[in-house]
Amino acid sequence: MTTLAEAPATSASPPPRALLRRYRAPLALLLVLVVVTGVVGLVGTSRSGELDPRSYAPEGARAVATVLADQGVPTTVVGDVPELVARLSAGSQVVVPAPAALTLEELEAVGDAVRERGAALLVLTPLDDDLDALGVPATQPGDDEVEVRRPACALPAAERAGTARTGGLGFRPDGAGAVGCYATGGLASLLALPGERTTLLGTSSPLTNERVDEDGNAALALGLLGTAADGAPVEQVLWLLPRPDRPLPGGAQRSVGDLVPDALVWGVVQLGVAVAVLALWRARRLGRVVDEPLPVVVRAAEAVEGRSRLYRASGARDAAADALRAGARDRLLRRLGLPLGTTPDALVAALAARAGDDPVRAQAALFGPPPTADDGLVRLAADLDALGPRAS
Repeated sequence: MTTLAEAPATSASPPPRALLRRYRAPLALLLVLVVVTGVVGLVGTSRSGELDPRSYAPEGARAVATVLADQGVPTTVVGDVPELVARLSAGSQVVVPAPAALTLEELEAVGDAVRERGAALLVLTPLDDDLDALGVPATQPGDDEVEVRRPACALPAAERAGTARTGGLGFRPDGAGAVGCYATGGLASLLALPGERTTLLGTSSPLTNERVDEDGNAALALGLLGTAADGAPVEQVLWLLPRPDRPLPGGAQRSVGDLVPDALVWGVVQLGVAVAVLALWRARRLGRVVDEPLPVVVRAAEAVEGRSRLYRASGARDAAADALRAGARDRLLRRLGLPLGTTPDALVAALAARAGDDPVRAQAALFGPPPTADDGLVRLAADLDALGPRAS
């Protein structure tokens, strides 16, 4: 049996289930963003094998290290500057594959140690600050695409290699005696400084497992790693891959932010931006509803007439009838002193017993079908007004 509409809840806070239904789409989007951010962070932190001579990954350098070992030149990975200095000798070649992973103080210590011991130095993708810290008389004024190029120089390692995948950062020497190879626009992507026993390479591509077998990359990589810039052979290669927990020069302490991978930081930044955009999208209400005075006062009769015309223009007789019946039921419940949960049958019986109304007519007026014409809607309004006890 149908019941009258119950009174709406007066609580200002919707139940948790309603909140979950309302915000399930934003919550799902937020969950996806969190998962994507975690994956990006894990991928970024898992690239520890990049330019690692022990790594078989595509970005590793295991292939060239193995060939060097077969030629009698062992490769040793060192994790900090003190270990590098302890192993360094005149017949060593120091490889710095990622200068950005070292502090400027560490690079300065590396440069001082290499010059003091008379060792060779190979630096990949250094910037101006890195070159200044290492004490290398060169600058890095620009960059270009990494592509297959011809050497166009007299450096023996480049002549033997021929075309190779080079480019990236471009270098310019500060003095005479330097040899620039694979140049474009006046900038060399391979710069040999014989007087400094130092070689600069603008890209790590020729040394990686993924690219070493392309064009002359293998010959170029072995020529640069097995020989100093002045053409002298080396006895060992010291590959500097700094550990995250290494001690810093001068006893400096590393903050928590220094240990967080850059990929994870950027992932969190992207997540924050996405959450801010989502908040702006969903922020349709910035606070509670504030009452404002109307610019004009509209009389109740005019408001009723205007709403009636809207109903008539749209032919919404069913909506108009529902509104009339709902108002009549509320009026009769108050006059008869009945609760809001009173059933239709109980309301009709109370009208018949206490007001003398015809039960059939009362049932049809309060709960019957909607009228099909305007005159029927007018008769319904009159029938509803006639129901109930009369005011004395």
